[in-house]
Amino acid sequence: MKKFFLLIILLFVFVSVSETYTQRKPDFRNISIREVKNRLIENLQELDSEYLQNLSYKDYRKAREILIESYNLLRMIPDNGITIHEEMKLLNEKEFAELCEKIKSEGFESDKIYVIQLAAKYNRFTVAQLITLIDLMSFSNDKIEVVKIVYPNVVDKYNSHLIINAFTHSSDKERVKKIINDFPDK
Repeated sequence: MKKFFLLIILLFVFVSVSETYTQRKPDFRNISIREVKNRLIENLQELDSEYLQNLSYKDYRKAREILIESYNLLRMIPDNGITIHEEMKLLNEKEFAELCEKIKSEGFESDKIYVIQLAAKYNRFTVAQLITLIDLMSFSNDKIEVVKIVYPNVVDKYNSHLIINAFTHSSDKERVKKIINDFPDK
């Protein structure tokens, strides 16, 4: 008799878990591109806020780089015929000056980069503006990080050669050339 009750309880637990899992499992056949992108952004944000902080500094830097690249790739996916770049606006001189002041007010390079990431999420930039942002950073790796973040949103990519000239070391110039060359042509 005990075995019978145990079997019924196990069956009930199995059915409950199965129903819970099927309720959480999304149906990807009837999902819009915008919703897919939103879910991907939510997943990336959860990775960023919940899991990246638990990594060692070296692993965190690499994971952060991958995460930023993923955000940039996600921005390039067309959304029902409209790309995110078309929804973004080019910063005017006043807005860009305010952004630069905000970046300058941050004490740490990582905080400056975070402000730039937020701005790049919603805005487009010119090559001249990108070069100004590069000049706000102190360290070579951070300057290159700014290029990785902002370059996908540059409107005048035909001026990309000016970005390379903003760097003095040949190794940095090579890294920037790689970023520019790896970016898909439209």
